[in-house]
Amino acid sequence: MMRVARAAACASLLAVPAGALAGEATIRIEGTTQTVFPETAYVLPAAGTSLTIHDTVDGDVMSVGGRTAAAQLGNASRLHGIGFRFTDWGAFGFALDLIGVDASDWNTGPAWFLKHNHRLAAVGAGALELADGDEVLWALSPLDGNYEMTLAELDVVAPPAPMVTGTPFTVRVDSYDNAGTRTPAAGATVTYQGASATAGADGTAGFTATGTGAAVVAASKAGAVRDAARTCAHPADDPTACDLPPLPKAAMPGDPRGDEATRPKVKVPVTIRTADGEVTVTAEVPLPVAGAAPLTIRRSMISGADLSPAELRRVLGKVASAVAADLNLRATGGDSAITLPRGVSWQASWLSGTPYLVPLRAGEAMLGARSGGPRNTAALRDRVGHLDRHLQRCGIEGDAALARRHGYAIATITPATVRDRLVECVTGGA
Repeated sequence: MMRVARAAACASLLAVPAGALAGEATIRIEGTTQTVFPETAYVLPAAGTSLTIHDTVDGDVMSVGGRTAAAQLGNASRLHGIGFRFTDWGAFGFALDLIGVDASDWNTGPAWFLKHNHRLAAVGAGALELADGDEVLWALSPLDGNYEMTLAELDVVAPPAPMVTGTPFTVRVDSYDNAGTRTPAAGATVTYQGASATAGADGTAGFTATGTGAAVVAASKAGAVRDAARTCAHPADDPTACDLPPLPKAAMPGDPRGDEATRPKVKVPVTIRTADGEVTVTAEVPLPVAGAAPLTIRRSMISGADLSPAELRRVLGKVASAVAADLNLRATGGDSAITLPRGVSWQASWLSGTPYLVPLRAGEAMLGARSGGPRNTAALRDRVGHLDRHLQRCGIEGDAALARRHGYAIATITPATVRDRLVECVTGGA
């Protein structure tokens, strides 16, 4: 089917304003005996952008739409030194003749075919407009009697989140036909870190995470285009081996404004049940000061009982909740010094085993907070970027954001219910 082989060559991606960019599409190139280009994402330029493409063999030049599969292939060629050749058929478009060192032979085969989101493309690469999240596969395949692609397409689905070394995990291998119909790739050979397994009837194979750092899970099968997926394993106490920064520590830098020793205090009694019965303690917590460090509930603020570590933790949590309730009541009563914007309230939030009082919206959790100076704000902005990466790698649906409230810079995560899942994913425990 000649239309699926029409493509372009080396492209010069035009500069467009950052605000005009609209997502990414991936490209993968598979030759007969090897992967010419692994799956890689490219940013799509704005709609209406044109690219000039250049044949890397004999210098043919054409203009194509910047969001087309032809432009994407040309960009990959330009940036990564992948040669290809096309023939310009004028009003009939252009035909792809070669990628890398493999040429198309539309008489006897094999030939280059274009698949778009697992379906054989119904138009040529010069006419195929890409959208955010699209997947493009170029595959060299034998021909059938109708000049169609004869090879199925394998797709490896591996855990998206980094794994703790020694953890069992399951890989699924799917097979797609030309119409994009998915079936389990039973019998596919799957390899990981030197180990090999055969996919079962459901297309799955099991492995145990080994080594430290990035690794590849690859699948192959006779009559199908190979595929591979990236994974990563790390020691339980060191997620940075997978290029993930550690989660925030409890320590937060203070601020010289509003020394806690001289501030007015909130005095609250708290009762908990212990092995010896009920115990009531008294806590004195200073009022928050705009622009100072977020309030930390410390052991030194508690008096009235000798507590075990577990009991102390329960008391600290109750104190934080009680003081938050007191602050919200004061704000409602007109205390302008601690009044917050509409929709925001004082809430208790734990970080690495220590409770803090911070201004949050309903459904938010805190994963970092500092006094809101420019340097601290910049540091928390970086932390939000790290949290976004944690969420993506762990496969967790959630949003990280930077908030500036009551003079604090706060890294938040929404919904709050994903906080513990995120901590457990990255550290192996809460």
